[in-house]
Amino acid sequence: MTSSVSSPISHPTAVAAEVTDDRLRVMLADGRELLVPVEWFQWLADATPKQRQDLEIIEGGAAIWWESLEDSLSVPGLLGLPHV
Repeated sequence: MTSSVSSPISHPTAVAAEVTDDRLRVMLADGRELLVPVEWFQWLADATPKQRQDLEIIEGGAAIWWESLEDSLSVPGLLGLPHV
């Protein structure tokens, strides 16, 4: 009989992000890309184009912060995972 050892779960981290008129695009360190409707986040949907672009990857890629909007999103949360 064989057994496998599972590796610890690694949480996704962002390496880049951008916001278009209707989508939040997040590039993950493992090569995946997320496209999320901006309408999921009313505060982001209501933002000006300049405010939408005022983003920063923080916490080692675990979150995206919008300084001018004083709000953020958890990258694991975008995938339905708990924020660590």
